[in-house]
Amino acid sequence: MGEETMAPGWYLTSSGRHAYWDGQKWLPDEPPPTSADQGMSRPKAVAVGVLILSGIGLVMSMQSASLLTGTGSIWTGVAIAGAGAAAAFFLGAAKWARSVAVVALVLALFSAGYMEKQINDKRNEISHMFNTSP
Repeated sequence: MGEETMAPGWYLTSSGRHAYWDGQKWLPDEPPPTSADQGMSRPKAVAVGVLILSGIGLVMSMQSASLLTGTGSIWTGVAIAGAGAAAAFFLGAAKWARSVAVVALVLALFSAGYMEKQINDKRNEISHMFNTSP
């Protein structure tokens, strides 16, 4: 079987090294990328990761809380949204992804702050109910 009938791919050479046969000639290094080999680009992957992280944080910050459990998980959501915003800036996400991450963080902060105020108001109301002073 001659070289011209070999399928493109990596082959072991007589020297023990690997070389790529592209169907016409030997290439000693990486083969040229094909459209099937190309995955998601780094900027797009960063943007998707930032949006997922920010979205999870925003949803967590909008969950309900009770007097017994407190608001710890809500603040965890704020921290996750903050991590998404930080990642957007540190990893160089697109400007629109950074904007969305910051908006998600601001909304998460307002949501958690509102929930914290509601829980504190309810705790005060209950403590006044049990206050026996005239």
